Amino acid sequence: MKKLLLSIFTITTFFQLGYSQKTYVPDDNFEAYLEANGMGDGVANNDSVTTANISAVTSLFISNQNIADVTGIEDFTGLLYFRCQGNQITSIDLSQNP
Repeated sequence: MKKLLLSIFTITTFFQLGYSQKTYVPDDNFEAYLEANGMGDGVANNDSVTTANISAVTSLFISNQNIADVTGIEDFTGLLYFRCQGNQITSIDLSQNP
């Protein structure tokens, strides 16, 4: 019985980890904004958010957040409106966004 429970736990953990894709977000301020607004993975300062939480976001307004790098913006595949003035961002690659 113990082996069966361990096997079920292992399989369940594998599926939970395997199906939660992450998006790399190295800027601490960008990640903190996403976490604070329900788009994170629930873990502060781990340089990632859950991709499923950001892929359907249509509007993102991150003005004046002291952000320097928006790496991860490529996984905002539903993004229609984006504002980011008042930050230290020097370049943004939106070529992967529709």
